[in-house]
This record gives sequence, structure tokens and C-alpha cells, in this order.
Amino acid sequence: MSSTSTQFSLLGSLERRAPRLKPQLYTSRARAEQGRYRTLDLDRPGIVLVHRASAKGLGFDTVVIPDTQTDAAVDPTSAALRMTYYVLATRARRELHLAYEGETEPPLCAQVGPGDLLRG
Repeated sequence: MSSTSTQFSLLGSLERRAPRLKPQLYTSRARAEQGRYRTLDLDRPGIVLVHRASAKGLGFDTVVIPDTQTDAAVDPTSAALRMTYYVLATRARRELHLAYEGETEPPLCAQVGPGDLLRG
């Protein structure tokens, strides 16, 4: 996820609407009184929300990148953007989901061939 405010908003929604999913959030930007957001219990089943910059070195069964539209203005051939998505994509052990808001598929997703990306 690209912004801390988006992370907290999604966490609040998940905690209210689907507490059985046991959501956790990690952010290095948490204030001292928000200490619970500075650690993760990766042995606990459930949803883990992390900022893009915090994903490196972690592994998950399923990874959802919900905001690929935020990169629409970035050159999809940019080495930095490709490295970011390489790190994010390789966090997934089984499933990777790329999502976006809007009617038009972001340029990065549009570059992925129809045989490699299930669109729906």
C-alpha cells in the first residue's frame, strides 16, 4: 500500500467488518503510542497490511497490491518501478493480485501479456 493513511483506513474497515480475518498492520511511521503497529506476528493467520517500502524480506501466501493506479504517471519501463514491483511480486508464495481504481488498466499492468495475467 502506498500511504500510511490508506493502511489505517483499510485496517479500520477490516477490524469493523471482518474481525475474523484478524488484520495486522505494520508501519515504521507509527508513533510511540502506536507500538502495536511496529511488530508483526507472522505465525498468526490473517491479513497483514504493510507499506510497499516495508515488504522487502517478508513472504506471504497471497499478496494483494490494491493501488497500482498510483504508478500510472511513472514510466512503466523505469528500472525503479520494475524493481519495486519485482520486490512486491516475489513476496507472494502462491497468489499475486494487482488491483486498481478506474476504468483504464495502468500502464504497468497493461504490459503484462494475456497469458500471464488473469483479468477480471
